[in-house]
Amino acid sequence: MERLTIFVTIFCVLFVYSEASCWSERTGNGYYCTLGNMILTKGRTYYSETAPNCFKCTCSDDAYQLNCCGVGNTINRIPDNCQIKQVGCNQVAVSKADPSKPCKGPVGGVV
Repeated sequence: MERLTIFVTIFCVLFVYSEASCWSERTGNGYYCTLGNMILTKGRTYYSETAPNCFKCTCSDDAYQLNCCGVGNTINRIPDNCQIKQVGCNQVAVSKADPSKPCKGPVGGVV
């Protein structure tokens, strides 16, 4: 039983990290990185908090690489009596009968 617990724990950790949305772009020139029409200097970070496309990008210390990751959580499993509500960059499971109350029951998602 102990081995099964360890295996499930490791699997869950790896699954969460495999769902993470990160990417890199070579948009820098040694002085700054570009993100769309914005300029980020060496080591600077930009946060986009406009749901549902929330992300964080950082210009590398050598200003050649822009490293970005999605932020927030996404719900992928809820009971039939619940619905998903977007709150900033995060999703929240709430009751269909009373959206001011949290969902009762198992909710699955990724961070």
